[in-house]
Amino acid sequence: MEQKDSTPMHSLTARSLLRSATTASLGTNMVEGQNAYCSLVMVATDPAGCPLLLLSDLAVHSHNIAHSPQVSILINEPLDNIDPLTQPRATFQGRLAATHDDQLMRRYLRRYPSAERFAGFADFQLYRLIIERVHLISGFGEIHWIDGIKVIVPPHFLNIEESETDILDHMNTDHVSAIQTLAGNHGQIKGLQEWKIVGLDPEGFDLLSEWRYQRILFENSVSNANEVRQEFVRMVKNARN
Repeated sequence: MEQKDSTPMHSLTARSLLRSATTASLGTNMVEGQNAYCSLVMVATDPAGCPLLLLSDLAVHSHNIAHSPQVSILINEPLDNIDPLTQPRATFQGRLAATHDDQLMRRYLRRYPSAERFAGFADFQLYRLIIERVHLISGFGEIHWIDGIKVIVPPHFLNIEESETDILDHMNTDHVSAIQTLAGNHGQIKGLQEWKIVGLDPEGFDLLSEWRYQRILFENSVSNANEVRQEFVRMVKNARN
């Protein structure tokens, strides 16, 4: 049975699905006939948790968005020999709008470095989804509608220009060993080297090695650079003990 539900637990589940995702199914309305159209896209998030998509103006979905910016994005967990219909998934509904925020573009490209070869083309634009509501299926019979405002988080200091970039540059340059320790302690993927932190938000951080990603949550949410430093120090100390 579907139900209106915006409890913190369900909001966290939906946000966690989105933060960990690399691909999504983008649903748009065709310009002619208003038929539904779906496409596979790469998805990142801004510090608050809103989806970021890098799209070509030449693509069918971009023509559709220009005509009707109301879209849906379906996210599901990666599967490993598991019935997909038993796993959590969420549909994010809202308005997709182009953004020219350089900080958000840098954030997207840190997560997907291969996109740098075409991100500067004149026909490519970065889009941000303003989440209006989320349809979450978290298990059999566990179906919830969540208001969009309940899914995003205040970006805090990460909304200040260059803050996130400065922190990540410092960690990836001066604390390489600490990053590998955290990645190895939390990850289930063995044998990968040279993990880098590619995203930071008040709840945790995202790591990349080749085409492998993992997300690590802070035990305490952070609101400034000093709290980030304290969390990293505590986590590395615990991982090495």
